[in-house]
Amino acid sequence: MHNPNRLRPTRGKNSRKRGGSPLPLFDQGYQAGYEKGRAVGYVDFEQPFEGTSIIIPTFNKKELLLQCLDSIEAHTSFPYEVIVVDDASSDGTSEALRRRRKVRLAVHADNAGFAGSVNTGLMMAKGRTVLVLNNDVLVTENWLSNMLDCLNSGPDIGAVGPVTNYIGGEQQIDVPYRDIADMWEFAANHNRKDPQRWRRTDRLVGFCLLMKRETMMRTGYFDEGYRVGNYEDDDWMIRLRLQGMKLMIAGDAFIHHFGSETMKSLDHRDVSQISRANQDYFHLKWGNVHERLGQVEAQRGKEGAGPAVEIRSEGCPVQVLASSGTGTLYWLQQGTRYRIKGADAASLAVQFPSLSAVRLSQRTLQGIPYGGEWELPEAVQAITKAMSPAERFGEGSVMKLPDGQLYQMDRGMARLFWTPYAAEVWGLADRARPVSPDEIAAIPEGPYVLPPIQLRSSLL
Repeated sequence: MHNPNRLRPTRGKNSRKRGGSPLPLFDQGYQAGYEKGRAVGYVDFEQPFEGTSIIIPTFNKKELLLQCLDSIEAHTSFPYEVIVVDDASSDGTSEALRRRRKVRLAVHADNAGFAGSVNTGLMMAKGRTVLVLNNDVLVTENWLSNMLDCLNSGPDIGAVGPVTNYIGGEQQIDVPYRDIADMWEFAANHNRKDPQRWRRTDRLVGFCLLMKRETMMRTGYFDEGYRVGNYEDDDWMIRLRLQGMKLMIAGDAFIHHFGSETMKSLDHRDVSQISRANQDYFHLKWGNVHERLGQVEAQRGKEGAGPAVEIRSEGCPVQVLASSGTGTLYWLQQGTRYRIKGADAASLAVQFPSLSAVRLSQRTLQGIPYGGEWELPEAVQAITKAMSPAERFGEGSVMKLPDGQLYQMDRGMARLFWTPYAAEVWGLADRARPVSPDEIAAIPEGPYVLPPIQLRSSLL
């Protein structure tokens, strides 16, 4: 007879030393096996599959979501996985999804908003391509294949969106149908591959957004400083365009959009307040972004230059304190991160009251070369020197022009902060010394320093 206990690791009479203390052999073997398994798991997770990860954030609206999933199964022939992130729904969404074998499910205990849910999905995604999709859409014949053709038609295409019946901006088209029954025939006739209907745009709406995995990894997570929804997709598009990537509308890919169903379920006063708060945050963070983006792109086209910002490290400055989601502290210096051993934010705050650590994602930190570990005294010495640089244009010094623009010296270059907010959130605005435009003009110009994104989950 099979004994299930035979497969369980046990500590027998030989697993203890005299006096009852456990021998280290079992623990060492168990730990070694655990670490080996974890390492294999990390390697496996980083190996993408040859398909598309479809990420669907959802909050309630179970029936709409199930219709969306049915349409994906019916009209998607290319290899794909579906990742649904249930953002603390109360209508039985997660229970209904657990009966669907083709869905990977993540469930939030508390509502994290659209950006937070997308980020959970981005963390889970394993496909060569990644698609963010609203729960209130119906996909149609050839929808994904036509978008993939558009995405793969050029190395500088960063993201692709379809056309639809209901959305703000260039992606909305006129449709003849009045009900869903007639929509399917219209979509089948519309979605005939035609590259002549692909066109470049300055903005895509995040209701359906397709990108390559490497683009997603380089551009990073959505900014969770935007509440519930709105503007987080615009924010992400700016970071994508700063890399010199194009946004494309696949005019030969139509999907039906019911439209803003989650926002409609909220009180209109709440929606108005949220929208204003998100708009204010967007303008504080990016300023007159479209004018400057146009200048950056025009200059790049003129000079054939590369991206204005290394987005993988989110345009990080130097001589600042950063932390991971688990609270590990790093000092960023000369494009390198140094882990501060045995330190926490509280202990450093006592010595440096004006210094605060900026939370960065694991992907951002991994994009910054690792210089090793520092003991706390070594870190304190570096921070002390950075807080009061002896040289006016020395490494890490912050400079302010009469018009308010702020720069930082980084390896012999003057790097412009995208907005004053960027300098403030990095904790560098108070270190600024006045300089003249002529003094700045004499220094080689470096890449922009960008404001970091806000994150809440410790896993990101």
